[in-house]
Amino acid sequence: MPQTGGEASRELLDLFGQYESAVQTAREIEACSNLEALLTRSSQQLARDAPSRQSFVASGALLAVLESLSKFFAVFQRMQDARQPSEVSVQQHPLDGRPAVNTTDKQQEPYLCACQIATLNMRIIRNAMVGCSDAQHLVCRHFDLLVPFLDNITRFHTLNDADAALLSRAAVQMLSNLITANQAVQDAMWPRIVTADREQDRLVLKLLSSPDMATQSAAQIALINFLRTPAWSDVAHERCRQLCTSASGLQLLESLLSTSESIMLRTASATQDDASQEHEPESEIQGLEESLGFIYTIFAILFERGYASMLVSALAPLEEISSRESDRPVVSSSQLTLLKLLDSWLHLQQKQVAESSASGSLLELSPTASSSKANRGAGLAGLMDTFIHLSRFARTAMASGTAKDGASPDEQPQDRRLFGVHHALLLLLQSLLSLSMTADGWGDESVAEQGEVGFARVARGVLSAMRGNGAFVDELVALLDQTHQYAPALSPFRPAGTTDGDTPARPLPQGHALSATGRAAHESTAAQPSYGFDHLKRDVVRVLGSLVYAPTHANATDSRLPPNSDRDDTASTSTHIRQMQDRIRDRGGLFHVLNMTVLDERNPYMREHAIFALRYLLAGNAASQSLVASLQPAQPHDGTAAGGMQLPMV
Repeated sequence: MPQTGGEASRELLDLFGQYESAVQTAREIEACSNLEALLTRSSQQLARDAPSRQSFVASGALLAVLESLSKFFAVFQRMQDARQPSEVSVQQHPLDGRPAVNTTDKQQEPYLCACQIATLNMRIIRNAMVGCSDAQHLVCRHFDLLVPFLDNITRFHTLNDADAALLSRAAVQMLSNLITANQAVQDAMWPRIVTADREQDRLVLKLLSSPDMATQSAAQIALINFLRTPAWSDVAHERCRQLCTSASGLQLLESLLSTSESIMLRTASATQDDASQEHEPESEIQGLEESLGFIYTIFAILFERGYASMLVSALAPLEEISSRESDRPVVSSSQLTLLKLLDSWLHLQQKQVAESSASGSLLELSPTASSSKANRGAGLAGLMDTFIHLSRFARTAMASGTAKDGASPDEQPQDRRLFGVHHALLLLLQSLLSLSMTADGWGDESVAEQGEVGFARVARGVLSAMRGNGAFVDELVALLDQTHQYAPALSPFRPAGTTDGDTPARPLPQGHALSATGRAAHESTAAQPSYGFDHLKRDVVRVLGSLVYAPTHANATDSRLPPNSDRDDTASTSTHIRQMQDRIRDRGGLFHVLNMTVLDERNPYMREHAIFALRYLLAGNAASQSLVASLQPAQPHDGTAAGGMQLPMV
């Protein structure tokens, strides 16, 4: 016959008292076994029997567990301080991974027994709160009883103690159950364990830094439970805002981004290198991927609320007054990882819109996120400002590193910060391209900045903003020009590995001539810099093409078309496209795109993308068509018939 809550409470207190007395006389083995047995029974009963949780709370048994655990902390800490790490020998239980503590282990290491008792108590509290709001409120009111244990568990030494790993897991799972689907408890715990003023009180941040992946994942789930609250959207908006603007919130997000980057590197190396798989078992890889999925979910929530651009700006590297100009970072590692997650999220949204006739996911935009001009367009239009800033730096650095007066490019001073900037530019271009492709050429200047908005409408709004941002378009053209000068196309038909003493290359077939870029690569491979900004020219061309792409005239039943789509919408979009064609041509972009119609090993399929862009740069634009028609064929060096086209670089 199962015990009542009151009987279990009295028995628990008696056994704790017996154990504490036994510890004083060094006869704790039997007392420990009795206490473990009772705690295990209680934990399992609460896990299996949902109705018993309410009676467990009402009888005072849960409060007794909290009080007993608080009193037990002194014993736990004393054993922890007295332990001898060299004698620790823990074997994992073959079924549940629980430390298999035998009599010999207890004699040598009482700390293991103390960890097990504390773990079982945490599990009882965790299980009692599943679907039981009374238990959640009780634990929240008496949370101070748990603070000493939680502070100890989240210390660096304990987090890195393998013997305390199960205790850490149970503690963070308990915290997650404490705040799940309970607004009052969440309101009380959010400022206490997430955004606390003192860093030592930010329990979630410290648990996220645990080397134990299961502990990390449970802490990530707790954070998701704080942020994903459909019934309390205003509260969720405020928590997202605090994460993206407060020092404590940004510190937590940077910790998540650092973990994300580490997981990406570990899983990538394990996938590519068979030798690494011996050190990264398949089960561990699955745990890493699961944790990465939780981190992605956290940032997806922030993106859906409209905080993408705000976060990119907030994570920018801090300027150090004492550092030299050449040592000041331009892009932080956190920004790069954030842009990777944003690119993945945008690509997924684009795919969902493309695979259905619906408008994609509904974004719950925060009024705070859209309050500034840079964060319009669901917090995505501000990506253009980041692109302009990084592109200007890249152009300046490339200009100073371009070979002059016949010198070798590798002898020119190169700014090592270009590597990170190049990566960030690619991610920004790919993100903007995902938005353009989702919009399918349609612009929409009337997208709401608050409330629920379909992703397809958001994409159309961002495309309108891109077409209306002259500085952004001009920067695209200027970056394409500067990158072309810095790293001309590498023809796949150039002589492979030739030097001055090698056999000269095969002559060109009669009647053929190299283009300007092909001739440069053919005549001197030494004229190529060692770092060629791979894929950058291709992606710039793709974005330029998306700005002038004319939308397909789909039938009226296509729900992806703008609301009330009619001749006025078509005329407005056509006008914006014509303005883009003229602006790109006036800035020299038409000739730059023409110069991209070559094979380039550094930019796969660039020629095909350039041809696509040219089609829409010229479509319906007599001035651009006339300019291209006025071009004259270039004369080959050997005086034979023309075989290529010399295009002016303007």
